Amino acid sequence: MTDPLNVSPTTEQEDVRALITVLHQDRQVAQEKARREGWTQYVSLMIVGLAVATAIGSLKSAGFGSKVMLNQSEASDTWSFYQAKSIKQRLTEMEARGAVGADAARAATDIARYKDEEKELQAKAWAFEQARDAASRHGAPLGFAIASLQISIALASVCLITKRKLLWGAAGLLGIVGLVYLIWGLYGV
Repeated sequence: MTDPLNVSPTTEQEDVRALITVLHQDRQVAQEKARREGWTQYVSLMIVGLAVATAIGSLKSAGFGSKVMLNQSEASDTWSFYQAKSIKQRLTEMEARGAVGADAARAATDIARYKDEEKELQAKAWAFEQARDAASRHGAPLGFAIASLQISIALASVCLITKRKLLWGAAGLLGIVGLVYLIWGLYGV
């Protein structure tokens, strides 16, 4: 039996050389893999950018949706108030037909006031409806943008798993379409 401490220098040198060779080969394989798959870091960065754009689009879309609902509610309330004033005006007109003297003068003043209030309420209700319509125009492009961006994120994620650059290209194109619609939905409508 040989003593492990009495190993010949040539065997040790051969073992060290073999170890260095294996380490060198492993390093070369790792560098080649990093060179081959380095593009995936750009895919990951693209996914992050698309996710941020999707989040911005979702927040803005919700804000426009809230404006639509608020302005619709305000318009409905204003139109209800307009109808109440109109009913009061008609009742006062019916009372004025049989009134004489001071009552007739008071009724005429009330009728004039109701007509002025109706005009103001009508203008106010139309303004709320215009604001509602302006906010609602953002919905369709933002909805399409969010859907496009989410699909683009999914394609890019599958691209990372399958290592297919063609999917990256498709995800990039769909992401560009989503970004264009996002910009159009935010500013161009």
